[in-house]
Amino acid sequence: MDKKQIIDHAAETAKAAQIRDDICARSVLVGLKEILTDMPEEMITAALSLAGGTGGASGSCGAYCCGLLAVGLHYNAPLEDERANPALKQKGAAKFSEYRSRFMKEMGTILCPELHQKIFGRSYILSDPVQHEEFLAMPGHNVKCAEVVGTAARIAAEMILEDED
Repeated sequence: MDKKQIIDHAAETAKAAQIRDDICARSVLVGLKEILTDMPEEMITAALSLAGGTGGASGSCGAYCCGLLAVGLHYNAPLEDERANPALKQKGAAKFSEYRSRFMKEMGTILCPELHQKIFGRSYILSDPVQHEEFLAMPGHNVKCAEVVGTAARIAAEMILEDED
């Protein structure tokens, strides 16, 4: 596969996981595991905690957060190396800033409720049990969220693969 096909495959795998499992955050990492083969399974397991706007708190989009984690896994220096050479932190910082900018350019926000407003025409506070049930009962919400998941995975995959030739 060429680079575009690999990126498309990662994004499509992420979208399929979202449609199947309805867990935005974890689905991004499921897709990106296709290119980051050294990603620990524990990272994917832990990603459930970031779903629903980081822990169901209606904060930053879980898909966005997990794309950011994957970029960090690829670009951030190991802690020991960073302690020995603090300048290494800047490479990771530049990449997470770039990821945020690219996501904002495409989606207009990184916040889960604002994405809901854009996609569904209203915000949902997922920590509120009634609104959470309304959200889950909405037909096709997982498919619409899959578009955000695919965007997050695609941007991260593009960044991870851009330096490889």
